[in-house]
This record gives sequence, C-alpha cells and structure tokens, in this order.
Amino acid sequence: MPADNSQTHEQLLQLLNEVLVSFKPQFAEGISEFELINLLKEAPYQLFNADALSDSLVLFQTHFILFHALYKLRAHWRAELQGELDICATQIRLLPNVERPIPEDATNLQEAEPLAEYYLNWQNLSDTKHADVEDLLSQFWLKMAGFDDQFSMSDQEVADACYTLEIDNRESLDLRLLKQQYRKLQHRYHPDKGGDVAQSQAVLHAYTALHKLLISR
Repeated sequence: MPADNSQTHEQLLQLLNEVLVSFKPQFAEGISEFELINLLKEAPYQLFNADALSDSLVLFQTHFILFHALYKLRAHWRAELQGELDICATQIRLLPNVERPIPEDATNLQEAEPLAEYYLNWQNLSDTKHADVEDLLSQFWLKMAGFDDQFSMSDQEVADACYTLEIDNRESLDLRLLKQQYRKLQHRYHPDKGGDVAQSQAVLHAYTALHKLLISR
C-alpha cells in the first residue's frame, strides 16, 4: 500500500476500512489473519502487494496496517452495538455483544487495552525498522523453541558456538556481529544453495544459542 503523502495514506486506509466492513460474514464465521491478507491481495480488492508475506519488514507493515484498521473497525462496531470483534492472528471473529468491565484507572477503553493502543498509534509503524522486526521474530521463535529467561551456556559451549560461527574474539560478540556471521555462513552452507545440511544445522544451533544468551543478559 503506497503512502506518498498523508492524503493518499488516509484514502487507502478509508478504502481498507470499507472493504473490511464487507467481510462481516467471514468475521462471524471466523477467519485467520493469513487467510484475510490473501483475500485482500486478490481481485477485486488487491489492497496488498503480491509479496506482502515475503520480506519480514513488509510482512510486519502489512500486519500492522491490517490490525490498525481492524481495531478501528472494532471501535466502530462497539459504538454501533454490532458485536465484539475479537482480534488475534490465528482467528479474527465477530462475537455477540457482551458486558466488558472497564478498569477503574482507565479513562477510556483504549487505555485498558495495550494491544489496541499499540496498533492505533501509527507512530509505532513508522518507528519500526527491518532490524527491529528481525529481533522481534528471533525472540518469538526462541520462545517457541522453549528457551526461558534463565538460559545460560558454559564457557566451553560459548567457545564451541563461536568457533562454529567463525567468531575469533568472544569479547567482540554482539547481536550485529552474530547476525552478520550467521547470514554469511548460511549463504555458504544452506542446502538450498548446494551446501551441507549438517553444517547448516550446526550454524543455526550455534546462532540460536548465542542469540538467546545475548538477549537474556
């Protein structure tokens, strides 16, 4: 979705909002974010580019824009008593109206909902760069892999991982260097590039362990 100026930005968001209203039957049945984005990529809508799910930064931007519009739609449907739009990546579903208690210290419903506050603040999209998205994705997959905040490695394990990643000086190890070495070695060893599967897996394991160690410090 291009955004050459504020007027274009507002026009496209308005168009997206109008299209999402037409998806009310799908929301009543329940639809995943992935399914919804794919529908919005196709004719007659074509609101997102065909590569909207390829690059990690483009994926985040697509996700943010969609959720921004969904939270605005939820507020509208709440005000119109049309139901409660439950929003998450795995399922977006329109539920019947229910009584929702508002915390006493919240001046409005948005302040009581941190996710809504995040997605409705357009600055959060502008401030997120490619490196930020990569860090968010890395932390997500580390959590999915079962690492906890108390993750640790012995000196020998750190030394072995650095050796695998061809990092000579442990004292210079930081996230920037770690990612640089990981990408360089995966370019060399990844099976899709004719490399060695075992070497590629060893690089991935070393990178994952050292990445978790750095972010848990």
